[in-house]
Amino acid sequence: MKFLLLGVSASIVFLSVGCTTDEGEGKVKDSTSATPSSPRPSATATEEEPSGSVTTAPKLIDGKSLAAVANIQGNMEVPLKGGVREAPLSIMVSCQGKGTVTVTYAPSGLSFPLQCVDSTVSTTYNQIDLKHKRASASVSVQAPSSVRWAMSVGQ
Repeated sequence: MKFLLLGVSASIVFLSVGCTTDEGEGKVKDSTSATPSSPRPSATATEEEPSGSVTTAPKLIDGKSLAAVANIQGNMEVPLKGGVREAPLSIMVSCQGKGTVTVTYAPSGLSFPLQCVDSTVSTTYNQIDLKHKRASASVSVQAPSSVRWAMSVGQ
């Protein structure tokens, strides 16, 4: 009878150790799994993106900056000092807040909208292939007062 109880006790101890080991392995796998660390790279990539904020003008991919504004609310016309040459014109706009921002290039009147939301910064990048040199040009933004925005224009 003592041997039977000793055998049962040994089995219980062995099973307890087995369960602890399995749980321990599960904990190690959980702490090293890709799931907890997945948001970190995304957050880091978002922070490094040039369009991650409206408090600074977005950084253009290439070309020389002709104008840059940041942390603006409401409407604004931004003159392109020195005009534009016959070449692609890049416009990058970021916004945050509920509403639609409309960006218009003058003198042609070409425009595009950007839908903005409260919780995140929305960004659009557009390139206009200009066929004529212009001594005077501007980009205007129409935005509701509930939207903050930033813009960079380059060529």
